[in-house]
Formats: sequence, C-alpha cells, structure tokens
Amino acid sequence: NHSICHKKGTIISFIDKILLLAHPSFQQKNIIEMINIFLNNCYPLSFIFSTIWERIKFHTHNRGDARNIKVADKYFTIPYVRSVSESFLPISSMFHCKLAFTIPNTLKGLIRRGKDKLDIFSNNNVVYKIDCENCDASYVGQTKRRLGTRIKEHRSDIRKITGSPSVITDHRVEFDHNFKWNDVRILDSESSYNKRLLSEMIYIKRQKHGINKMKDTESLPELYSDIIQSLSPA
Repeated sequence: NHSICHKKGTIISFIDKILLLAHPSFQQKNIIEMINIFLNNCYPLSFIFSTIWERIKFHTHNRGDARNIKVADKYFTIPYVRSVSESFLPISSMFHCKLAFTIPNTLKGLIRRGKDKLDIFSNNNVVYKIDCENCDASYVGQTKRRLGTRIKEHRSDIRKITGSPSVITDHRVEFDHNFKWNDVRILDSESSYNKRLLSEMIYIKRQKHGINKMKDTESLPELYSDIIQSLSPA
C-alpha cells in the first residue's frame, strides 16, 4: 500500500489535468471515470471526494486572483524630436498605449572606446592554413593552444635531431622551399575539439595542393567528399 501523501498526490495530478487541460464539456465525465479508477484501486470514497473538493477550491481561488491582476501598461516608443514627436500622442491613444520618448544622441553613441584587435598569433582553438612561399602547396592544421606557439613548432621542426620530420619539414627539405610564417590564415575558430577536428578535415580536403597526410582525413565520411570537392578551394 502507498502512503496517504502518495495517494493524495496521485488524485491531485489527475484532477489538475482534467481541470486545466480538458474541455469543460468533458470534465464531468472525466471526473467520474477518475473516481471509478481510484475506487477500483481501493481508495476510500470520502478521501477521493475530499481531495477533489480541496483541489477544485484551490483552482477557483487562484482564478479569482488572476482576474484581479493588473494588466501592465503598453508603451509606444519613438525617438524624441521637438515639436514632431508630440504629434504621435493622438495615435498612441487610439491604440491604448502610452507614448515614451528615447534620446537618439546618447553619450554611449558619442564616446566610443575601441578595443585593440587581437594579434592573429594570440588566437587559440583555431583551424589554420600555412602557404608555401615558393609554390601553391599548403598545410592545414588545428590547435587549442596559441597559434603563435604552434607555428613556432612547425618552423623549428626542421632542426629536430630525433623523431620523424613533419610534412612541412619534408616539403622544405625536398624542394628547398620555405613557408609564409608571418602570413598564416585562420580558417575557423571553434572551442569544441570534435567540431574543430571536423572543420580541419573539411579544410584539408578543400586545399588545391595540400601536403597533409592521408590519415589526417581518415575519419571524414566519404559521403561528404563530393560536396567538399564542389566547393571552391580554401
């Protein structure tokens, strides 16, 4: 057996749905069906009636309060122009609105404090592109760190003694080319790692002569290949 509180809550839930959601023409029928359901589940008849009556009184009282709620005033707002704005008073009265004026020229509009543009290499969570200085080859990558830090790593990779060289280093050594280190482009900004990876793969595919490894786009569904190929190179 459930507790009295549980039973009362169940009855209240039913009666609320009937009173608040059902059309008035169906409410009486629904209440009778509800009472029969609870009687079949061994709810005392007096308990059912008293709970229903309390809930009906609750809703009746609340509806009465709702009628006494004051409707908020409506305002019709226009910029203030001397001897012109006042002519709108009759119009606002027609629509039962109060006329309110705004001041077009505020201090905020006159005093502007510009922010210094963020240096491109100070950005993080970006997808970027580095172009070769001597041919149309390019490399697309992504990083959550400062872009400047990642570019320094690309640039200094050629001086590594251990480990495999990067594709950028391979290109520099094989063709004796260099890259436009100071002209790096940000293709996308995305804080979500998974979304940033997806964006990186799309931009890798959009390169005209990309030097990225094939494994960089292995996770990209082939379904998107035709769509990406139809886009102009990034």
